Amino acid sequence: MDTQYFLNIVYRNKAVKFIVSNPDAPLATLVRNLRHAQTKDGRLVFDFPAIDNTGAPLDYFFGVQDPQISEVRVLRPRVGHQDMTLADYGIKNGDTVYLIPDPFPG
Repeated sequence: MDTQYFLNIVYRNKAVKFIVSNPDAPLATLVRNLRHAQTKDGRLVFDFPAIDNTGAPLDYFFGVQDPQISEVRVLRPRVGHQDMTLADYGIKNGDTVYLIPDPFPG
């Protein structure tokens, strides 16, 4: 029986299937780990610019396709004082999530 947990992660029209070693980890931790994910030859899987074209620093979030409005809904890593997880948003093994850059005031 295969018990690996994986997500299909899409960023800038590139889709990659990732094994998630701890699906109960906070979303912020999963995004941070993904920023450092490397291919077998040592290159970063995704290019995460630190700033956008206006010079604003970027943060990154996961998002999911909302079929009711045909848009990607951002999954906030914290709600109040609680760190959110994939399960909090109903993300299951094999689901597709999107990486969304979000500029924040510097």
